[in-house]
Amino acid sequence: MTTLSPSSRRPTRLNRGRPLHSTLHLLTALGIAFGLLSARDAGAAALDGTQSPAGQASEDTTLLLADELTYDETGDIVTATGSIEIQRGNLMLMADKIVYDRRADIATATGNVSILESNGSVFFFESIQVTGDLKEGLAQEVRVLLSDKSRLAGRVLRRLPGGVSELYSGVYTACDSCGDENPLWQLKAGRVRYDSEAEMVYYNNAWLEFGGVPVFYTPYLAHPDPTAGPKSGLLLPTIGAGRNLGLSYQQPYYIHMSDTRDATITPFLTSSAGKGVTGEYRQNFRKGQMRLFGSLMAGDPDISEDVRGHIKATARWDMNQHWRSGTDINLATDRTYLRRYGFEAPTWLTTNIFAERFSQSTYFSANTYYFQRQRLPLTTNSVPVIAPLLSYNYTSVPDSWGGYWTVDGNGLLLVRERGTDTTRVSSRVGWNLPYTSPLGDVYAFRAGVRGDGYYVRDLFRPSRADTFTGTSGRFVPEASLEWRMPFVSNEYGFHQMFEPIVLAAVSPIGVNPEEIPNEDSLDLEFDDTNLFSMHRFAGLDRVETGPRINYGLKWAAFRQNGGSMSALLGQVYRFHDDRIFSPLSGLRGHFSDIVGRIDFRPNSYIDMQYRFRFDKDSLVSRRSEVSLATGTDPFRIGGTYVFVTSDGSLPGIPNNTEELYVSASSRLNRNWSIIVGHRHNLGPGGGPVRTDVGITYEDECFILGIDIANDRTEDRDFRRGVAVMLRINLKTIGDIRFNTDVNSPR
Repeated sequence: MTTLSPSSRRPTRLNRGRPLHSTLHLLTALGIAFGLLSARDAGAAALDGTQSPAGQASEDTTLLLADELTYDETGDIVTATGSIEIQRGNLMLMADKIVYDRRADIATATGNVSILESNGSVFFFESIQVTGDLKEGLAQEVRVLLSDKSRLAGRVLRRLPGGVSELYSGVYTACDSCGDENPLWQLKAGRVRYDSEAEMVYYNNAWLEFGGVPVFYTPYLAHPDPTAGPKSGLLLPTIGAGRNLGLSYQQPYYIHMSDTRDATITPFLTSSAGKGVTGEYRQNFRKGQMRLFGSLMAGDPDISEDVRGHIKATARWDMNQHWRSGTDINLATDRTYLRRYGFEAPTWLTTNIFAERFSQSTYFSANTYYFQRQRLPLTTNSVPVIAPLLSYNYTSVPDSWGGYWTVDGNGLLLVRERGTDTTRVSSRVGWNLPYTSPLGDVYAFRAGVRGDGYYVRDLFRPSRADTFTGTSGRFVPEASLEWRMPFVSNEYGFHQMFEPIVLAAVSPIGVNPEEIPNEDSLDLEFDDTNLFSMHRFAGLDRVETGPRINYGLKWAAFRQNGGSMSALLGQVYRFHDDRIFSPLSGLRGHFSDIVGRIDFRPNSYIDMQYRFRFDKDSLVSRRSEVSLATGTDPFRIGGTYVFVTSDGSLPGIPNNTEELYVSASSRLNRNWSIIVGHRHNLGPGGGPVRTDVGITYEDECFILGIDIANDRTEDRDFRRGVAVMLRINLKTIGDIRFNTDVNSPR
């Protein structure tokens, strides 16, 4: 017998010519134990006496540490004993004894056998036996503590030829357990089989237990190895019940086509609103991507349409470093389909196809738009189609004075089946000069010339009560000068800034004739964000005219240890009363309404903002928006109050809007949390709009959530009522959702 007993416990390097099979999946990780026990190499190393300095083992070598390494020449047996450590790559195996029978080509590890992975997962065995070619193996009393603190145990683990591993009497849980107590939940299976070549995991006779009580059984279950990437198969279903759909069931099936494209097909069955299917397709290209989602439903007895559906698609294509194109498609067969079947339902569905070019100093875009109204009814053929909308912007390099040129161009073709058609060409050339004086005050001079040309068809002229078809245009020179003088102080632990601001602008009067339509400038909100803007209209169809002065004061204070407060107050004086503004816009007359904003953030726990617009004569509030958020995780509250006076010029917009939204959230203790939200219409004829309550229990392995929503809105075949969702999530496995709608009477 030959004995090697190096007192310094220097590692023995075991060279191997083939790589080890390894995977992060928990069953395959057990198979790593078999791969690490390549005792054929240990025996060869012991015979030739190969040793190397201590160090990190590579993927093709194995380092062995043992108190004693012996070789029995008679039985051709290699034995390693005493605090054995075998390291290969980022994996380490430890045991008290390893015996390798070279004639039988079998290695056995016993005594405190464990494997430590680099990600923190630890595997424990009573014993491991493996053939030298790694094709077959056997492990007894398997226990695993994974890096995410979940646990796996089994009586016997077998490794079979063909890369197949089987675990018998397997138990899996992500819950902590004390002593002999049953965990909150655990999954038991008579046999768990892992096929490394197919990258699939198969379960036979599986039970799901809660508190030791079996609640769900399946004779067969299969899913892909989580490290194998996506594979085709069934996903978790969605089950619901309510007045809108009756009983409903959605069963998605995932289809993996390649590494760059996949799809999901979901049969959608209801007892009261017909049946159909939803589908999603995704594909990535080398320079772009595409996402497509849509649905079709038929057999709804509440409506006359035979088939209803929708489509939502997005595509982007980077043609080169300067050009990009894409599309966003949003279409539905009718106005209530999306809300009734629980899909995302914005007020407008916008379809857009575009192309754009970027460079260091220019930007160009070409867009087409199609719109669908989803709330208040509008005549379908009165909704415009924009094809195309062209835009060009250029900014020059600053000259020796610091001034720079800008060029802006715009082209529009807007058509309707019924109503006004518009063709517009617009351009503007401007020169800008910023300047800071030696005293510290800041100036900005801007001058430009703008020209607009129109051809319109069937434009209604209110003053003549007729329609106009023909050409019109305007030529608008304009100039502005802005002055700011910041005053700064640092006293009493505060950094303060006080800044008066004045902007004077001038442009011709009377450049908004009736022969120019207003398609893109209907929505005008005068507030603190555009107080010092030269152009307050959202689009190009309307122009601010005449001489005017925008003036205001800005103040801010900052604490050295955090916290801030700021305020802005201002007004506009117009030398000419421009009738282009509506009476309630806040800009009618010589003096405008007073607008401003106050921000208060004394610390990280309080955040308040107040935005306002007061009537210039009576100081009555015309617009108020107050928001508050305060607290920490144990208890946090927030709220938003909005009041807006409208002139009723936009269809579907009431004269006054007054709304309050409040929310509160609290982490009651380590496991329980609650969140509450309520939206209330405070206007005439208003009332509760929607109330949401969510209660969640969460621990290391389990999530239970109850979400209750009371929606008081109704829209044709969409009915109001209470919706309840129960969420059960078994961490590391998946989630189950149950939806229930309890509808109130009309």
